[in-house]
Amino acid sequence: MEDDQITIQAPCVAGQPARQLTVRSGQSASVGVCRCSRCDLHLRIEDDGTPAFTAEITAGRGYWSVSNLSDQQPIRIVNMDDLYQYFVVEPGRRRVPVPFELSQIGPTNAPSGSMVTIFGPEPRRVLAHQPVCREAPARVLLDPGSTYHRVLRELCRPRLAGSLSAPLPTSSQIATALSSGRRQLTARAVDAHIRYVSAKLDLPRGAGRDALVAIAIRLGAVQ
Repeated sequence: MEDDQITIQAPCVAGQPARQLTVRSGQSASVGVCRCSRCDLHLRIEDDGTPAFTAEITAGRGYWSVSNLSDQQPIRIVNMDDLYQYFVVEPGRRRVPVPFELSQIGPTNAPSGSMVTIFGPEPRRVLAHQPVCREAPARVLLDPGSTYHRVLRELCRPRLAGSLSAPLPTSSQIATALSSGRRQLTARAVDAHIRYVSAKLDLPRGAGRDALVAIAIRLGAVQ
């Protein structure tokens, strides 16, 4: 792909050719989900199951940016090469640079709804790198042989399988999965291990299990 253009693709419909448009450097195109069939968008998606949103995609030289034209709906930009890399653009925010080459855009409150796919240029990288300080050894976050790590890995299992919307297992389900023979684990013990891991990873008090799973996977604490 040329570094001064991007391709925007609507969700594919079985039996129909993909709807795409190309935006070159300096140009913009509006995309989004429309329910009234009258919105003036360059690429309109008619979907009653996904909340309506409108975004403007602008191509630059070697990068692209997104503006959220919705008045109330935040949108999420997801890195298709790593689904745990994403960021949210609040309503009214304009020209936010996107560092991902292959991305999807959709409303934050419908992770399994219709998403617009963006084929952007490969992000440019600097040739010179600051050498890493060798004085500070890498800190091992978690002990992979510990019970709390087994609990964390079981908690993360649905998301490690690639589904961001899959429900996380309950403490009782985790206890059942990890109990065998004399080695019995209770739901209360699972809760304690999860609290311990949350504190070890410096999660703020009150952060939910979804946040713990996202951080653990992003840090590579579980595989």
